[in-house]
Amino acid sequence: MQIILNGLIVGSAYALMGIGFSLIYSTVRYFNLAYGMVAVIGAYVAYTLMNSWSLNYVIAMLAGALVAVLIGMLSSSILFKPMVRRGGSSLVILVASFGLLIILQNISALIWQNTTRALSISDRILPGYNLFGLIITPNQLMIGAVALLMMLILELFLKKTRYGMAIRAIGDNQELTKVLGLKTEQIILAVYVIGTFISAISATLIALEIGIRPTHGVTLVIKAIIAAIIGGLGSIRGALLGGLLLGVAENLGIYFLGGQWQDTVAFTLLAVFLLVRPEGLFAKKRLVSVN
Repeated sequence: MQIILNGLIVGSAYALMGIGFSLIYSTVRYFNLAYGMVAVIGAYVAYTLMNSWSLNYVIAMLAGALVAVLIGMLSSSILFKPMVRRGGSSLVILVASFGLLIILQNISALIWQNTTRALSISDRILPGYNLFGLIITPNQLMIGAVALLMMLILELFLKKTRYGMAIRAIGDNQELTKVLGLKTEQIILAVYVIGTFISAISATLIALEIGIRPTHGVTLVIKAIIAAIIGGLGSIRGALLGGLLLGVAENLGIYFLGGQWQDTVAFTLLAVFLLVRPEGLFAKKRLVSVN
């Protein structure tokens, strides 16, 4: 039960990462491999603010997320949007995003060095809490609480606000939203802001467990893609469940097989779903016209 609890906690952060990725993918319909690296830069900024300016973890996390949002908006406006306008294929955009990932990874290594940076909510060791015989650390409590809060806020935003409904509509049928007069480009930019903000929060939470390295950008985008595919690309609830399943599977794999098998377990889980249920757990249903 302790292993499952630990898996659910880290899985909640994976779920956030997957939700942000799925939200962006459902509107733009291409994979952005730089997504995870932008999130890692947000975590690095939070680390710097905590260590250089002695800021509170939550404030530093929010500030880092805002920096990540700025980078995400710039990459969308300068790189991806012009490619889409010129009719660039999904493969071309995928390659461009991989190039951006490499650039950002090397810049991060130059600024923060290619070593693991530890992150914690406190500069001293805090005792864990005993919940019905299970131990949860303050860092884990922060991860679970923030992830749950972010998911609830996003769910309410998407279902209860006009802007949220517009985002859901453009994800279901982008051409129809243009016909109805919705400002598609503004909505896509807003989705980039929300998705990038969520991803940076997630990366900063995950850093409480594994620290931060420039190479974690690749790791996190892979986790996001796996969570999104398991849940069903474009499904927010699916990404949530996919992230939780991924976290539990990884922790069980670490316990029974060892830490070196963590990524193998993740890809094995993905392979199983691609073979058994390739559309994911919550595949979005689309209407198809028949002539």
